Amino acid sequence: MRSVYQPQANNKLLHVLRTMLATGVAYAVNYGITLLLTPYITRTVGTEAYGFVTLAKQFSQYAAILTTALNTYAARYIGLCYHQNDTKQANVYFSSVFFGDLALACLILGLTAVALPFLQRVLSIPGAIVTDVKMLFLFTGVSFWVTTVCSVFGCAGYIQDRMDLTGLFKTLSYVTNALVLLIAYLLFPARVCYVGLGALAAALIVAVSDGWLSRRLLPQLTPRRRDFSIAAVRRLVVDGFWQSFNLVGDLLNNGLDLLVCNQLLTSLAMGQLAIAKTMHTIIHSLYTVVDQAFIPRFLQRYAAGDREGLLDELKISMKASGLLANVTFAGFVALGPAYYRLWIPGQDIDLIYRLTVVTILTCIPNGAVHPLYYIYTLTVKKKIPCYVTVAGGIVNVIGMYVLIRYAGMGVYAVAWTTVAVMAVINFVTNPLYMAHVLQLPPATFYPDILRNVLACGALTAAFQLLAALYTPGSWAGLIACAAAYALIGAPLHLLIACNKKQRNRLMGLLKKKTA
Repeated sequence: MRSVYQPQANNKLLHVLRTMLATGVAYAVNYGITLLLTPYITRTVGTEAYGFVTLAKQFSQYAAILTTALNTYAARYIGLCYHQNDTKQANVYFSSVFFGDLALACLILGLTAVALPFLQRVLSIPGAIVTDVKMLFLFTGVSFWVTTVCSVFGCAGYIQDRMDLTGLFKTLSYVTNALVLLIAYLLFPARVCYVGLGALAAALIVAVSDGWLSRRLLPQLTPRRRDFSIAAVRRLVVDGFWQSFNLVGDLLNNGLDLLVCNQLLTSLAMGQLAIAKTMHTIIHSLYTVVDQAFIPRFLQRYAAGDREGLLDELKISMKASGLLANVTFAGFVALGPAYYRLWIPGQDIDLIYRLTVVTILTCIPNGAVHPLYYIYTLTVKKKIPCYVTVAGGIVNVIGMYVLIRYAGMGVYAVAWTTVAVMAVINFVTNPLYMAHVLQLPPATFYPDILRNVLACGALTAAFQLLAALYTPGSWAGLIACAAAYALIGAPLHLLIACNKKQRNRLMGLLKKKTA
């Protein structure tokens, strides 16, 4: 029987848009927190302190390497068994993931507690904020424990295609985060560790809400010790090992930049790069908005053996992801200087703006390609992409070191090496191998990727012309310009990025009525 919590709409596009809206609101709230918090921290505690906020999050990514092997294929295996009416086996995977995550999370938290007293020996931390930074890392570690232990409950939204509900609760978690930060900064002396405390509060909200949704959407599945299976864990870990290995490559490409700045340059350079990477993080959050709307559909198509329908969904997701990335990229190139002058006055605006433009160059090809990464999860084909990512990461780290030590490029070396490596990965290796694992012609995805790049170029040129006509000097003017650019950019992107068949399909879907 269909759950009362499942979507009743026959219009698939409207359901996707509703999911994207719910998830998008959550990330907009999160960005609002960053928008208000960053200038406050840099002004009251220092730019160096803000760098440690981002670095603490990156350390959580390092820890996630251990848990990713178990969790990468959790939704896939649980979802396939559930959609094939094998509830017993679905519960075996569900229980195995829960208890496996519990053990790993406790191990990682224990190691964090042991390492914290020696943190200043590993990182270059200004003496005045050593205790504050240690508390930040402690709260971040506990938040990671909560998120890891309860991660399996998040599978329910993917399996039942109710990521719109997940997005609503995610918004609630970010609002909770904002309230904790507001109370802490209003009532107590400014400290950077409050950011970790707010993140912990948000993690608790997500854990509780995911648990509740799991009970409602998947009432047949609950973690039971008797259903724990070493064989299931082994299968998940063996398949997921390559994703953990791939995370090593991702960290070498994107996760060590602040640590390199801290060790080879200065804490100030680390803080400036952390601010510059904020826009990169925002655009990657937009990818998540699209992913969470389409991944349930990818899973259902693949489970049903509908390869033609899967390819259709993949190409539509490329348009949606490329649209969000391109409009944001082009909008920032045009309005970035005005945005930074309003947001972080007193900082080195020119340096941070140039760094930001360099860091988000990776988003031009990645905008269209990013939804396709789920192909590797569906087909359990991770080995070759992992080798490529790790090899690229090694080249990236070596390149950073050489350019800093011998070319005198400073913080720009950290940004440019990542752009060069990721351009090769997203333009060449991944599109070819993604088509290969789906047994499609090698050039299958290139027309869409090239159209996306062309659309990005057109949007950037158009927005630059508009910015030359009017440069906003207030937040109201900046918001109005951004809204106008989005209204102009969205149809222009779709006109260039979509072929005639895709435009007709989108128009047809929009005309359908909800049942």
